[in-house]
Amino acid sequence: MEEKIRSILAGILEVDPARIDGGFGPDSCREWDSLGNLRIITALEKEFAVSFSWPEISSMTDFAHICEVILRRRSSSGEAG
Repeated sequence: MEEKIRSILAGILEVDPARIDGGFGPDSCREWDSLGNLRIITALEKEFAVSFSWPEISSMTDFAHICEVILRRRSSSGEAG
């Protein structure tokens, strides 16, 4: 799951996937602006077949938090890893 998320972020933000660690977010990537954020959320919703709530979206402030939200969603829906 983390590799899928990393790949999505790298593709949208046009960065090396190796740069993407737990704290990777808008403060560490100039390309992660409001439009980039919208593109990330849309791609994640499509990839993981979910629709995020506003509180979830507002908590997705970096790579680690994105992974947490998606893991929580997958766990609550009964999906594995």
